Amino acid sequence: MKKQHSHNPIVSLFRQLKLALIQIYRAKGSPHEIALGVGIGAFWGVFPTFGLSTPLILVLYRFFHFNLITAFAGALVSNPFTSPFLLYFSYRVGALFISAPQSFDVKEWWNNLGKVGWVMLLGSTILSTVVAVILYFVAYFIAKRTHLK
Repeated sequence: MKKQHSHNPIVSLFRQLKLALIQIYRAKGSPHEIALGVGIGAFWGVFPTFGLSTPLILVLYRFFHFNLITAFAGALVSNPFTSPFLLYFSYRVGALFISAPQSFDVKEWWNNLGKVGWVMLLGSTILSTVVAVILYFVAYFIAKRTHLK
């Protein structure tokens, strides 16, 4: 008899995190190339590109030398479980710099994009950059420790 597995979003999130860490651990290249991949992937994962992170990563790959696998792993920072939180925090960060015309509603943000768009764009840019830099250094530390020759 087949055992049925529940689709717990927390368990799914931890599986994605575990897979991303394994990919960083096994990645080839210098620690900088590995970490740069994670940072670039995380930037496009946090920035609300709505499914365009993969093509954007591939375009940047043509110009910068980084590990492509770790870039895709870094993009996993955004997933169906974390996306609403990332959108909310992007709005809140943007509202620190731009006067927000209304409160943020996760369910209605798309309908109010004309009113909250600039606030979210600024907040997303700042939040994406901060997350990318932090994850770059975390990945660099992991890669440096595991790729000792």
